[in-house]
Amino acid sequence: MGTTFNPFPNVPNVPKEIENAALSGELVVFIGAGISRLVKCPSWEGFADKILEQLVPETIDYYELSQLKSISDPKKKLSIARILAQDKKIEFNYRTIFAPEVKEPNIYSYLNKLNCAFITTNYDKFLIPQSRKFEPEERWRFYLKKDLLREKIDVNGNVIHLHGCIDDPESMIITTKDYLDHYSNLFIRDFLTYLFESKTVLFLGYGLEEIEVLEYILRRGNATNKKVIQYTRRFLLQGFFHAEKTLFEMLKRYYLEAFDAEIISFPKDYKYYSQQEDILAKWAEKLAFRRMSLIDEVDALEDEING
Repeated sequence: MGTTFNPFPNVPNVPKEIENAALSGELVVFIGAGISRLVKCPSWEGFADKILEQLVPETIDYYELSQLKSISDPKKKLSIARILAQDKKIEFNYRTIFAPEVKEPNIYSYLNKLNCAFITTNYDKFLIPQSRKFEPEERWRFYLKKDLLREKIDVNGNVIHLHGCIDDPESMIITTKDYLDHYSNLFIRDFLTYLFESKTVLFLGYGLEEIEVLEYILRRGNATNKKVIQYTRRFLLQGFFHAEKTLFEMLKRYYLEAFDAEIISFPKDYKYYSQQEDILAKWAEKLAFRRMSLIDEVDALEDEING
């Protein structure tokens, strides 16, 4: 009996560019909703539905809820929910949605071992890098727009919430208008331009349902100097079934040509998206990180001189 050819390794090798970026302090890990779903946070669709459910029965009845849930675009549902909530002065409870109880080990157990900067479009707070967990949170977790600064990306262990955080509902980018305003902001464009010009970026947790957000972010990054962009390295860890090898080959070429981004594939046939836990566990063991960022080194030198 012949062996079945598996086009995607269960644990793909770490690209050399990512290894080198970790050692040089230039690796940034960019986390999407697919990672949080592995610890039972909702998808965008699930998030929108849970928000709509909080409007029952004070604002809408169950028939109206079913009608609103039938809308296919989660951002439209969330936009309508916010309008209805504002009319009735209702405040949503986001913490009950994005702070489920989780068991160790989980995907974040391995991510938090990585001593690099993190950027996330998630609102939750599961990212707690081991290198910074004993420091006050305000020194390494940032989510207000005024804190989305270039220098924050340069510090190992910093966690930057690009779309806000559950600690401050006003900071959360949720509705269609929020997204349009956020990504048209020159402050955000400058932040993303610096990210893609100066760092090697590894995207995790962006499935097909989040691909619109990912493409928008990458297009923001492409609005930069092409001479710089040709040296920028971007990687996407993306799951495929073995039968989707042809689809993978087409998408791999598309992302490389359109966004200068390389897809790293893993199989969904055995553990589905949970396969990423095995991958990150191995990568966390393999990757070596520079112990201090450039900014940390300068601060330490100044302390020594002034001390």
